[in-house]
Amino acid sequence: MPLCLWIYSHAWINTPLVQLLPLGAVTLTLCSTLIPIGLGVFIRYKYNRVADYIVKVSLWSLLVTLVVLFIMTGTMLGPELLASIPTTVYVVAIFMPLAGYASGYGLATLFHLPPNCKRTVCLETGSQNVQLCTAILKLPASLYR
Repeated sequence: MPLCLWIYSHAWINTPLVQLLPLGAVTLTLCSTLIPIGLGVFIRYKYNRVADYIVKVSLWSLLVTLVVLFIMTGTMLGPELLASIPTTVYVVAIFMPLAGYASGYGLATLFHLPPNCKRTVCLETGSQNVQLCTAILKLPASLYR
């Protein structure tokens, strides 16, 4: 959105608002998203067996990275800060994405979508809830500091 606003309006609007658009951040986000996806599509197209191996290795390395990040977060924030956050916040953070996955799959089933579309809707709604859960977890941590 900010990039489109800049493209369409920079020629005739010279206001401080146009200068404040985070174009560097948008460009970085686009590049960090599209380059790996493009590379993955190219590898899958040219070397299907190599792509399967890369996916398996990547998933295991992602699991290890997540565990390490969880441990580092716990040690950096301190156990007393993590213990001071109510357990209901953790319960919400765990079950909200699961509710998103379930509701996405349920609504896709309700609308009689094919199985591959059901999985897509399920993953999209659950993954969008992960961002909301991260914000929910960050809010109490900032309140208890």
